[in-house]
Amino acid sequence: MPEVLIFALAWFAAGVGNGLAGFGAAMIAMPLVAGSVDLAIAVPACTLTVLTLNVQVAWIFRRHIRWDYVKEIGVGLIPGALLSVVVLKYLPETWLKVALGSFVAGYALWNLFLAGEAGERVVKNTWGYLAGVLSAAMGLAFGVNGPPMVAYIAYSGCPAKAVRGTIGAAFIVSGVIIVGAQFMTGLIDSTVITNFFVATPAVLIGSKIGIWISGFLAEAQYRKVLFLALFLMGGNIAATAILQ
Repeated sequence: MPEVLIFALAWFAAGVGNGLAGFGAAMIAMPLVAGSVDLAIAVPACTLTVLTLNVQVAWIFRRHIRWDYVKEIGVGLIPGALLSVVVLKYLPETWLKVALGSFVAGYALWNLFLAGEAGERVVKNTWGYLAGVLSAAMGLAFGVNGPPMVAYIAYSGCPAKAVRGTIGAAFIVSGVIIVGAQFMTGLIDSTVITNFFVATPAVLIGSKIGIWISGFLAEAQYRKVLFLALFLMGGNIAATAILQ
């Protein structure tokens, strides 16, 4: 199957998932493409696609954005990006795939069995700095920068619309910094741009469909299925990289 078609199908599925759950596009797309597309192409294309998707989300919920949370994440993004640019020069792709698969599987297990409902506890604003560092580091290494920010903002105590708007704005800030670092280090080339142009309409169409489907499904049940699938995909990525 051609690489661009794999990318389009993966991001269509990611868009559906993001529309249903409100987040997680990269967490769905990266495991789907990691086995078939070079990470040097998949990661920067993923960052560009997620950035585009979250511009749309932030615009829809722009009146509800909590900029104080976005500011703290933004401060942490800079050292996280610098750290990742250095580390990526010395880590082989096999190690990155094992790390990506292990992280995706672990994150899925945590959400299935350990994570409580957002709003049960409220974290301090200062945790946003750490969320920013981890987000930039993960975004540059794996193309998956969402979990630290989502976890931090989801437990901020904000109303639902504020959570979605703030997550969208935080993704934009994170995405701009990561894309800038990728551009300066030569990771964004014509192949990455081609995959980005293929992925963007697919993810936006998928997102619209996901939002429509969400009106017929219980979100809690959907998320269990989503995280189970992520666990299986993450485990497969890590196992395949180890056995190569």
